[in-house]
Amino acid sequence: MAFLHFDNIGIAALAGALPEHVQKIDLDPQHPRAAYIANFVKQTGIRQRHISITEQTATDLGYTALCRALDRAGWAPESLDALIFMSQTPDFNPATGNAHVLHNHMRLGEQVLAFDITLGCSSFPYGLSVCASLLQQASINRIAMVSGDTVWPRYRSVKKLLEDPVFLNGEGSTALLLEKREASPVDISLHSDGAGYCFLYEPWIGARNAWRRRPGRMPNGETYDGGGYMDGMEITAFSTMRVVDSIRAFVEHLGASIQDYDGVVLHQANLQIVKTMARRLKVDKARVPTTLERFGNTNGASATLTMADAYAGSPQSPLRLLISAFGIGLSWGVVSLSLDPAVIAPMVTCSNRFEDDFLKPLSAG
Repeated sequence: MAFLHFDNIGIAALAGALPEHVQKIDLDPQHPRAAYIANFVKQTGIRQRHISITEQTATDLGYTALCRALDRAGWAPESLDALIFMSQTPDFNPATGNAHVLHNHMRLGEQVLAFDITLGCSSFPYGLSVCASLLQQASINRIAMVSGDTVWPRYRSVKKLLEDPVFLNGEGSTALLLEKREASPVDISLHSDGAGYCFLYEPWIGARNAWRRRPGRMPNGETYDGGGYMDGMEITAFSTMRVVDSIRAFVEHLGASIQDYDGVVLHQANLQIVKTMARRLKVDKARVPTTLERFGNTNGASATLTMADAYAGSPQSPLRLLISAFGIGLSWGVVSLSLDPAVIAPMVTCSNRFEDDFLKPLSAG
């Protein structure tokens, strides 16, 4: 099992940014799908989300979050040594990566390394392990870890987006600043099970089925005809059983108890999964913050968005937190760390969007 331990990683700042537009679940009892929608809300806990209707991307939101985090830490952008962006939805082609786009917008120098991590919902523990490992190098002292995904392109138009009466995913980006200094330990465990990749993926995206984009039969017998695919039964069992078992083993490895933690932050997959995990871990719901009700499932940013939302301005300091994120791959991880609420910038909504990257219409003639 991959257990990682770091004694010299400090959190200098955490900031989050959301799109201004708030879309609410349609709870009209006269809606033709009212019964389905009511059950959906009960199962997922989602009542609204923040989502852009002005073509903002995770990079636009990440820019706002990173600027606020740098201001909170009192760091100049040029003091960064690395910029890591965790996203499944690059602004352009995956090889360019959101990290390079943000590197340009921040006007960082060529000495600042930049790359993306594409693990999605499980990216927080993996990204943190990469950043902490980089900080073991003599020449790297400060890193920005940015997370976010862009949801609105799943819709053909703003009209189609606004007409959607029910939805799972929302948008939001975060920036976490890490530095090399003496601090409370950061412990991480990482896990993978490639045999489960087909429980949560998009068969038509990528090279494997590039010439076979037609309906087909999935491993569980269901018919697939495009879009993201999730085997709900398998993912629920995976998160509520295997991930919970890994959390228990991790805490036992540390010689600690779940009760030693001030908060248990879980990936915001859906409310029933979060509740079941908390119940199996025997942790009071008051110590398991949720943002699903207001933000929806924000993919890889959900852990950090939930931390920023729950603990900004907390009078208790430091907070000892246990964090777990899980998703595609299958991949999952657990993190134990201390967080000073004073480093968290209040959450903001923003409308900024970089225009220089937009394709301009060809002139007539």
